[in-house]
Amino acid sequence: MQELFDKMKEYLNMDTEISFEEFDGYYKKVTAFLNDNWTGLGEDDTMHMLFILDNLKSNGEDRSKRKTKEAKKYAKMAQRCEIWATALINRLREAGLTDEEIGKRYETIYEAV
Repeated sequence: MQELFDKMKEYLNMDTEISFEEFDGYYKKVTAFLNDNWTGLGEDDTMHMLFILDNLKSNGEDRSKRKTKEAKKYAKMAQRCEIWATALINRLREAGLTDEEIGKRYETIYEAV
């Protein structure tokens, strides 16, 4: 989990954009991790994963609007990230967190990056 989070921080601090191949590879690592581990994530790891998914989703949506051969693939990745994020948010709500608490914790992570 920490490796995925650190990689996202690295991507966010880059001056250049990563290739489709690297984006797709990172996305596949994130989804494979979620498929294997999402039910066992603690609150902190869930919040960090939400941060990763939100950034993947927004970048995927942005890239899907471009006239490239990968546009549809980016759109599908963004949609799947949205589904995962919704599932994780629902788990946090079930654990007793309010939307306001989730938002504050998310902002704390975002500000630290």
